[in-house]
Amino acid sequence: MIRTHRRLISAVVLAGVVVATLSTTQPSPVTAEPLPTTAFQVVAPQRLADTRDAVCTCTVVDANTIRVVVAGRDGVAADIAAAALTITAVAPTAVGFVTVFPTGQARPGTSTLNLTAGATTSNSTIVPVGDGGSIDLYFSVATQLAVDITGGFTAADTATAGRFHPTAPARLRDTRDGGAAPLGLGESITVPLPGDAPADAIALAVNVTSVKAVHSGFLTGYAAGSEPPTTSFMNPDGSGAARAAATILPVSADGLTISTTAGGHIIVDLVGWFTGASADDSADGLYVPVPAGRLLDTRSAGSRLWAGGTRELAAPVLPAAAVVTNLTMILPDRPGFVTAFPAGTTRPTTSSVNAPFRNAITPNLAITTVSDRGTAYFSSGGSDLLVDLMGYFTGAPVTATQPVPPNTAPKPRVLMVGDSTLYGLTEVPRTQGALRGFTPVLDAKPCRRLVVTSCKSHFTLQIPNMAIEAIAAAPGTYDIVVIKTGYNDTAPGFDVAIAKIVAGARAKGARLVLWLTYSESTKAGRYDAQNAALRAAAASPAFPDLVVADWRAYASKSVGWYASDRLHLMTLGIWATADYISRWVAATSQLPCPVPWTVGGAIAPRCPSPDAYAAATGTTPALKSLYGN
Repeated sequence: MIRTHRRLISAVVLAGVVVATLSTTQPSPVTAEPLPTTAFQVVAPQRLADTRDAVCTCTVVDANTIRVVVAGRDGVAADIAAAALTITAVAPTAVGFVTVFPTGQARPGTSTLNLTAGATTSNSTIVPVGDGGSIDLYFSVATQLAVDITGGFTAADTATAGRFHPTAPARLRDTRDGGAAPLGLGESITVPLPGDAPADAIALAVNVTSVKAVHSGFLTGYAAGSEPPTTSFMNPDGSGAARAAATILPVSADGLTISTTAGGHIIVDLVGWFTGASADDSADGLYVPVPAGRLLDTRSAGSRLWAGGTRELAAPVLPAAAVVTNLTMILPDRPGFVTAFPAGTTRPTTSSVNAPFRNAITPNLAITTVSDRGTAYFSSGGSDLLVDLMGYFTGAPVTATQPVPPNTAPKPRVLMVGDSTLYGLTEVPRTQGALRGFTPVLDAKPCRRLVVTSCKSHFTLQIPNMAIEAIAAAPGTYDIVVIKTGYNDTAPGFDVAIAKIVAGARAKGARLVLWLTYSESTKAGRYDAQNAALRAAAASPAFPDLVVADWRAYASKSVGWYASDRLHLMTLGIWATADYISRWVAATSQLPCPVPWTVGGAIAPRCPSPDAYAAATGTTPALKSLYGN
């Protein structure tokens, strides 16, 4: 029978489905309307549609939507209720997204896949099938789309085969073990069935991570011993950055095979398996698809995930054994990962979604075991997170036994390397009182150059070390390195200097290099080439951790900040520089501003950059009243 009672935590009715709010309180149980349960049926991986083909096997609905028939296709049941799919976008023209949803239903306010101009990306999903056995794909920007299927779910009150058996996340294979060489192009690995899975298990739910793939290409998975399909579930870009993809793959008694055209290492983590015909007949482990809905957006609800921090989310429905969600990392502070796991249990040493670089918008399907306290999300490096619910598996949650982990906002450690244009912070030490919200380490020396021998200062009569040497010599590690030097350098070779400085900052652990543009001196146009080189580098995929702070524009209309040469600073300008750096540190760390913009003013939970503030208001902070200088 279909279960007719489900207890919900902090529940509200949304689009006919009872889902959780973001509260962590425990209200009274709520009875939801019964929802149809389904069992999984394996399908040999196949491509359902590809807009690059002369015949797409799809229907164009409008300029931004295509429709793909799923039900009744080769090996797919005619009465399919939901499909396990992988969506691949090829050569999108701009930043955007793709949303997959049942035909005949309103498009949800969630996304399945996030797009970057020119980059081939993919993500797996489980989506209900709508009118005519079809799904619709909405794309916000022009792109080519491919749709692959690995299985479907059909209505069942109970089942033997096709029930999901969740497991604690466990690593099945890591080709890096033992110092093994990376896989070559076109090579494959076979992963045996996990020890507790029966020989007739029909599929595994896995999270696969590609590491150090030096060629762009794709990964495909299939039952060991069968013919490789013409499908894919992941598309490494050749940068070598970690890429993760969760998917449901068919297996044989010998396990599953994963092949790569991109080379590199492959890591396979298990999250569960689907039963075969020898299993008991039961209502546990059946899938319940629900209309897509957002459970969490840390940008607007509570704290983001700080580096090393964990947030918990009440289960959207109880009893349930596991939830199926789409996780999207937004504004990650650095390359890193998020791990989803049952709240109140030991965090596994696996990952659920991996961001390849700072600020990368990265989605991934996640099938997460649920505890009686819900689910938990850990971030290795700090990130905002979206959690979109797609469905759940029936069964009993595990028991939470551990306290709620911390999620503490960090205090960034910041190295500031400068020349005489920053040296005022040393000459007028009280201005360092505006360096707030972080731990500053100041190293400013007149006549300093970036990566070539510095000049002799007429003020100190010394030749300082180079900026690259100052970074290397600074004790400890840093979250951010601020650069306000280079006025004594020349434009030729400046791009090389930028690359060396960024590499030096990375070697100190920095997640970000904040580089201030060069003020215009009395010699008009002297620093234009250097500023142009900075902006070009920051726009390059090679430097996702380089942020250009436009001090030149910010300070251009200031009064009382500059000496007559329009380069060196008067005392008020030194206060302005310290305030400017502090606000930029807060903005790039997703922290509140260290002080308001005016005395008594409100402080936004996340500080906008001072450049954005000045552009929006036409003003700069009220320095004299804020700091009493």
